[in-house]
Amino acid sequence: LMIRRPPRSTPLYSSAASDVYKRQMRKRMNELLQAARVNDEIFAKTRSLNLALLEVDSWPELNEVLATHVLVDFEADFVCAHLCGADMALALDHIQHHTEQMPLEHLHSNTSALCISLRREELTQMFPLSDHDDSGSAAILNLALINGAGALCIGSRDTGRFAKDMDTLFVTYIADIVAKVMNRLATP
Repeated sequence: LMIRRPPRSTPLYSSAASDVYKRQMRKRMNELLQAARVNDEIFAKTRSLNLALLEVDSWPELNEVLATHVLVDFEADFVCAHLCGADMALALDHIQHHTEQMPLEHLHSNTSALCISLRREELTQMFPLSDHDDSGSAAILNLALINGAGALCIGSRDTGRFAKDMDTLFVTYIADIVAKVMNRLATP
C-alpha cells in the first residue's frame, strides 16, 4: 500500500492555522520573557534593599535606607513606616511613631498587604511630610512587630501604580525584613 500525499504545490489545510498558532505562541513567549526581565529587576532591587537593611544599626540609618532604596531604586513617590504602641519616641522623615493609633488604621487591620487608591486627604495622613496635590495610590504592609503595631506604606502620585490586583510578593518580603530590623532595633 502506498500513502497518498497531496501535491507539493497544494498547501496543507492546516498551514494557516499553524501559522496563527505559531504567532500566538511567539507573542506569549515574548510576554513571559518580558515579565521575567521585570521580575529579575525587582528581585535585584529587593536584594540590594535587604542587604542594606541587614547592615542597619540605628533608627536614623533605617530611615535613610528606606529613603534611598524605596524612593530612589523603586521610584516610589512616598515611603513612611508608622509605629504605634511601642515604648519609643521617633519622629524621622520616613518613620513616624504614634501614641494612640496609626493613620487610616482601618485600611490595614486584617490583611498583610493591601494595594489601594487614596484620596488627597488620605495620602496626607499616610505620608505627612510630603506635599499632596491630588489623589494617588499606596501599598500598605503590616509589620509583624514584637511590641506594638506597625505598617510600612509605600505611595505613588499615580492612582494606578498600586492597584488592588497587584501581586504583593516582593513588597511583603520587604516588609518582613523591615519588621525584623525594627524588632532588633527596639530591643535594648
